Order: sequence, then structure tokens, then C-alpha cells
Amino acid sequence: MSRKELFKQLNALCEELNEKYYINCGGCCYVAYCLAEQLEIYNIPFTIIRYGRNRHYSIKVSDRYLNRDYYRKEEIRDYLTTWNSKDLFEYYHNNYWNDTYEPKYNGCVKKAIKAVFNKYGNNRT
Repeated sequence: MSRKELFKQLNALCEELNEKYYINCGGCCYVAYCLAEQLEIYNIPFTIIRYGRNRHYSIKVSDRYLNRDYYRKEEIRDYLTTWNSKDLFEYYHNNYWNDTYEPKYNGCVKKAIKAVFNKYGNNRT
């Protein structure tokens, strides 16, 4: 699997997780953490993106966005270039989020994201 295919599968997964668990209604920072953690494991450089007034978090890899949802480039508030997955995890746990997303799904979300990366790791082209 190429990186382009990996990113396409991750975005498809994020859409599926949003439909099932509403990850973009209070869980986007956790999803960004899970994505960042795996990108670090696979040594893929990334930047954390914050939209609006802390309204949404996503990941940018090269020219691709992961879990951007419906936010546009014009809505980017910051590029959190010094943050890593641990910073995101800490930020997620120390702040309040939309309660539509239920954190009880964090394990399922993390497992699903990790599974896509595992396929990438096992089938790199």
C-alpha cells in the first residue's frame, strides 16, 4: 500500500467513524492524537492543524489532510508545528469537548486507526 492509499483509507475510516461515533463532535482531538501517534511510529512527518476557535483538529501530511471533515483551508487557525502525539493526548484530556462524542469509544477508534496503519506497514509499496 502506498502512502497515498494509506491516507485515502484513513480519511474513509474517519468518515465511517464520524457516522458511527460522531468523532467530529468532541473526539477530533483524540482522533488527531491517534493519527499522530501512528505517523510517529512510521516516521511520517506531519503537522497538527487547529481550525477556528479550537473547533476542530486534524493532521496535515505533505499536501494531504487527515480527518479535515468539512473545514476549509481558510478556516485554519494555527499550524501546531511543535506539538506531537503526546501533546495532543494531554490537551485532549485536560480540556472540555462537545459531549456528543462519547469517550467510551476511544478504544474502538484507536484500534481501527491502528489496523489501517498495520495494513500499510505490512504492505508498503
